[in-house]
Amino acid sequence: MNIPTQQSGQVTFDKSVIFKEINAKADRFISKALILYFVFGIAISFVYSTFTVGVGVGVLCLVAYFGTKSFLPNSNLYQYVLGVVLAMFTAQFIYQLHGMFEMHFFVFVGSTILIAYQNWRLQLPLILLVVIHHGTFAYLQYNGNTEIYFTQLAYMDLITFLTHGGLAAVIVAICGWWAYEFEQRTINEFRSTQLMQNQLKSVAQNITFAEEISKGNLEYTSNHTDHSDELGNALLKMQQSLSVASARERDEKFVTLGINQISEILRANNSNVQILADELIRGIVKYMNLNQGGIFLLEGEGDEAYLELKACYAFERKKYLKKRVEIGEGLIGQCYLERDTIYLKDVPEEYIRITSGLGDAPPSNVLLAPIQTQDEIVGVLELASFSELDQNKIEFVKKICQSIASSVVSTRITERVQRLLKDSQMQTEQLRAQEEEVRQNMEEMNATQEEMARKEQEYIQRIQELEAGQQ
Repeated sequence: MNIPTQQSGQVTFDKSVIFKEINAKADRFISKALILYFVFGIAISFVYSTFTVGVGVGVLCLVAYFGTKSFLPNSNLYQYVLGVVLAMFTAQFIYQLHGMFEMHFFVFVGSTILIAYQNWRLQLPLILLVVIHHGTFAYLQYNGNTEIYFTQLAYMDLITFLTHGGLAAVIVAICGWWAYEFEQRTINEFRSTQLMQNQLKSVAQNITFAEEISKGNLEYTSNHTDHSDELGNALLKMQQSLSVASARERDEKFVTLGINQISEILRANNSNVQILADELIRGIVKYMNLNQGGIFLLEGEGDEAYLELKACYAFERKKYLKKRVEIGEGLIGQCYLERDTIYLKDVPEEYIRITSGLGDAPPSNVLLAPIQTQDEIVGVLELASFSELDQNKIEFVKKICQSIASSVVSTRITERVQRLLKDSQMQTEQLRAQEEEVRQNMEEMNATQEEMARKEQEYIQRIQELEAGQQ
């Protein structure tokens, strides 16, 4: 019969484990005691030639005890059988010595022996069988059965018998009480030892826990299970608080550094939208450790407006792709119309393909964010990843999209101004060339007029000379 597991406070224990060594010691002691009982039965057989009883009953008792122990090694039933065996030996000795009153004291000897197992319940089969034996044999002996021996007294009245039985019961009860006291003492000692070991273990765990925290290892997992350990609870709360603060600091640092990097890209590439888009998508994908990204910018005006894939970057390589998305077409067009972020965790298999050195593989997460200012939307940012994006990264994308939108608008204005300036310069050059041509023409006309005037003067002079010669 297995003893069930018990729990006391914060110490859980199995009585069979606690009493394993005690039972082993008791078994060795009982084995010797039963052998002595058997030998004593053989020895007193010479008094009244009761060898048959001495050997027969003695062997049966030994077989009952050792047989039960052998056939049921995982049960303590043999201990209860021992109580019956000790009562049987007592009855055997009384019978062998024809009711010698002193043999009744073996009841007390047996009750005392049973204390070795520290189980008061073992006294019950002993006293029960003794009461049945004494009562039965006393009744038979005093009713004329001369072959049944209970006592050598000629007669024992009821009061004497009850007193005799009462005193035996008291002694057995005392032995049972001592067995119970020893049992509780053993349990308490075990409990104290376990508590001490648990406390030492908790102290060692807390020391290790504190050392890991002092090293900055906030991911260290403690085996802290004792909720009454105030120091362990305090360390656990401290770790949780530091982890939350560290995570918040890490998130804030991620956003701050990311915004600074994106701002640097915006400042360094504010004269050409194509270059700006290429540098932006490369910087975003690498900084966020993503797999792929693309920037779609609004082209055209009015009913002719559409979204064009301006730049694409995947696995540390620029992708030269051409893609046109109409307004309202697919998720990108929907994101543009709704002007709100779309985050997909269950991406359709054919939505997008990411090409890597290991082959084609669809992403598991896609984020679409509108590139817009408060008043104007200029495009959509598409990011794809195999791993899930936390809320902090999504908020980071929303923030940089506002800066990107402002920069795209500013860069397009710059490009427009540069084109107008270039056109103006070309027109100015053309005007200057025309002015130079006119000037050259005027100079040629003046030269021609001067030549004509000179020739006219020569003609006049020649005419005058001819007229003078005629005179």
